[in-house]
Amino acid sequence: MTETPPPSEQDAADLDGYYDKFYVHDAAEIRHHLQRMAGERCALTVRAEGSLDTMATLLLKVDESTLWIDVPSTRKLLDVWMAAHLLRIEGSLDRAALRFSSGPARLDTYEDKPALRLPIPPRMLYLQRREFIRREPPPGTLACLLRLPDGDHEVQATIRDIGGGGLAIVATRSAVQFQVGDVLRGCRIELPDVGDVEVNLQIRHVLVRGHLGYDAAQAGCEFVDLAPAAQRKLFRYLLQLDRDQLARRRALE
Repeated sequence: MTETPPPSEQDAADLDGYYDKFYVHDAAEIRHHLQRMAGERCALTVRAEGSLDTMATLLLKVDESTLWIDVPSTRKLLDVWMAAHLLRIEGSLDRAALRFSSGPARLDTYEDKPALRLPIPPRMLYLQRREFIRREPPPGTLACLLRLPDGDHEVQATIRDIGGGGLAIVATRSAVQFQVGDVLRGCRIELPDVGDVEVNLQIRHVLVRGHLGYDAAQAGCEFVDLAPAAQRKLFRYLLQLDRDQLARRRALE
């Protein structure tokens, strides 16, 4: 009998259809991306299949058929990773998010230190920031704390939609005056179940409409100089929004 994967794994598999056109299947191209990540010492987020626990690690080395990652910090998590059939791995490179699965992991060494050896994955999701689809979070669940240009004041704004390249926010005009071209640095977003991220927002366009309220304005913003760690968190949050949307659709069927 075939074992049924946990719901989270089923959802992730079903969501692949959203991103099919962004998968890389060419082995040489996959190795190229991995080798660049190893050369730049890019951090990875790793989760064992069927587990909710994630931990950051480093991609250490890549050759023709194998990659090596640093071992987790606890023996318990190392045992979980080695017992898993697959490890779900996410990272980022330049302005792209990468995701792949590989396994099983085998204990090895790299430069005389413990490391985990994994096969090169047969495919890899390579999603550039501009290719993220905008998502609407559930009403009232996502806000952005804006740091105004004077650096001394912060204003809370509601996030209407969000993607890998930017977001749309609504705030009161009496609290903040959006100006196209302005860059709001050091803004903070609390992503549910993911954590806080700090972002710089460049205002691209401003809308003032009656349905928003008399004192409200909406600004479309682009992320500027987005840090790799923030990009990874945003990518995880967007995938979670997709999973939640899929679960709601299933509940209505």
